[in-house]
Amino acid sequence: MKFRDHAEKVASQMKKGLSNENSQICEIGRVLRDSGLSNIEVNYHMNVDEDFIPDVLQSYNPPKKRINSIQLINNLNPWINHPKKT
Repeated sequence: MKFRDHAEKVASQMKKGLSNENSQICEIGRVLRDSGLSNIEVNYHMNVDEDFIPDVLQSYNPPKKRINSIQLINNLNPWINHPKKT
């Protein structure tokens, strides 16, 4: 759990609104360097710890909420709000 908390902390310090994954990964490296980690520690997080970057990206881009299923049903039914419907 300690490592997951570290990933969330890094994600919270990243610039907001980055949509390109390469930009996000570069930003992770910048945050790690700015936090005072040595080059060896940054290298470990970026290249050796295979769960770190996915954990940070997951915290940075939380999963989007699902659309209400009723709205989907209404949008897919061609007879709802049809002009010939009485």
